[in-house]
Amino acid sequence: METEKRPRAKCNPQEIALKSFFLGPQAENATWVLPLLDGVFNRWVQWRRSLFPQDGKAISARDQKDQEFIARRQDFERVAYELVTRFEEEVPKFSPRYIGHMFSEVSLPALIGHIVTLLHNPNNISGESSRVGTQIEDEAVRFLLLMTGFSEKHGMGHFTSGGTLANFEALSRAHSRYALWLSAEAALANATRDKNLFQKFDPVMAAHSGWEGFDETIRELKERSVSEKEILNWNMGFQNPLELAARIEGLSRQEFLGPVMLVPENKHYSWKKGAHLFGGGIESIWPIRLDGKGRLSIDHLKHLIDLAIVKGRPIQLVVSVVGTTELGGIDPVCEVQDVLDRWRSASGVHIWHHVDAAYGGFFRTLDLKKSKTFSQNALKALASIPRVNSITLDPHKLGYVPYSSGAFLTREKRDYYFMSFDSAPYIDFDAAFDRGPFTIEGSRSAAGAVATWMTAKTIGLHPKGYGLLLERTARICRELESKVEKAGLPIQIAPGCDTNILCFTCARPGEALSVSNQRTIKIFEAFSPKNNGAFIVSKTSLNWAAYSAYLDEWVSQWSGQRDANEVVLIRMCMMNPFFGSIETKVNYADSFIDALRCELET
Repeated sequence: METEKRPRAKCNPQEIALKSFFLGPQAENATWVLPLLDGVFNRWVQWRRSLFPQDGKAISARDQKDQEFIARRQDFERVAYELVTRFEEEVPKFSPRYIGHMFSEVSLPALIGHIVTLLHNPNNISGESSRVGTQIEDEAVRFLLLMTGFSEKHGMGHFTSGGTLANFEALSRAHSRYALWLSAEAALANATRDKNLFQKFDPVMAAHSGWEGFDETIRELKERSVSEKEILNWNMGFQNPLELAARIEGLSRQEFLGPVMLVPENKHYSWKKGAHLFGGGIESIWPIRLDGKGRLSIDHLKHLIDLAIVKGRPIQLVVSVVGTTELGGIDPVCEVQDVLDRWRSASGVHIWHHVDAAYGGFFRTLDLKKSKTFSQNALKALASIPRVNSITLDPHKLGYVPYSSGAFLTREKRDYYFMSFDSAPYIDFDAAFDRGPFTIEGSRSAAGAVATWMTAKTIGLHPKGYGLLLERTARICRELESKVEKAGLPIQIAPGCDTNILCFTCARPGEALSVSNQRTIKIFEAFSPKNNGAFIVSKTSLNWAAYSAYLDEWVSQWSGQRDANEVVLIRMCMMNPFFGSIETKVNYADSFIDALRCELET
């Protein structure tokens, strides 16, 4: 029972140390955190007082005693406490009872870093408007590069407002690189078309020529005195794409319909957004089928690459997912990169490989050689990330950093820097340091970068820091899964949950999906934020259009009768490290199963 005192058990000393990085479900660390917060604000006040004291005070003691001043101040205080009261109705994401979406307790280092940054309000568009913030972002990026496995010397990146913008950054650079390589080859072909040296122009091979091939082409263009303006005249980023496509068709003597991106069916919705915003349209997204485990199918990836080459469609990028939105699954990154490496070696076709690791990227902090919680396939995929071109990370998920904080990283600086937006004449950019000319977002808060920097410096982006924390959450998830399986409840646990996410549907053997889906929705409603139940979960669904092989295999295991085109799931993101606490009065796993049983019986 929740009111009974549980027997004292021994806790791993290393995990005890990690408790110092969170306020705690009952604000257990408040005794030393409140003085720390007070000290932070006092230092901020003293800093302001120490600058230009000779200027004198703009707000006098007499001003502060004025009745209108006092009335406005009191009204402000009233509204401030009104706001505090309103947010006490917010979803309690800090509690172990919250196991819904991909957020949880915010770490104390991240919170302090976020608060300190807000007090100074730096804009990381340039060093001119953010002297310290831009420096700390640079250091935080280096921490993430090392965590990811990219070279600190050769890699590059910046912080974004989230994973969607980070994915857009990958798409914009992949598009710009393809357009750059294509333009150089097209300019050369055009310069030699009336000479005996002219060969049939192949837009696909041109768009995938690689940096070495591009450099060689540029040298040849210079030898032929072809100007940069003429090269830009063939660049999709500078010309009318419809008019340019027609000229490419004339040069290649074949239809040119533009590039495609190969993205798995378990993709995040941001890729469809990107297709709209970057002008490719949904048609430019060629979905990669999923296999029976719900992961990207290597065989279908190979087929789509072959098809794109045959149809003359350059491939902007291939996307793998590490930590899918629905199941937390991990695509076979290693096998994907092997396929792309073979194309590069055999045919000189260089294809951009982006890993959308908005959720799962921080699992790179695990001890990938010793982890016993993750499958070998998942660990192999995580270990292969250093081979890809770019990655999306979301510190505001498994980095336990406040919203909003995403990050985009590339393995090579050249893949990052070659794309530049026009500079603003009113901003003094340092071309060797500022990221402003190279980011989609203009003004960018330094808060996400500073919060991540704080966590990297304190918790640590390594196996004894974040690695230990995230291994614990995955272990808690597996332990809960085992207990649920043994509880004898009418549920079916979804396979393929590689990380710390647990999904299940409330289905009885041989039952119609329409019936089990309705039951699952009823359970979700009982555990939704609207009802203030004992626990809060989230809901998702898998449809046959995307998960056909997976669902055919899984649903057959309980002889489910397919009379619906989707399976509704209860989804639980087991991010809170205190869910498995041995010191609280309540055993959260047992309590959840009891609550679930009660709802299923009503």
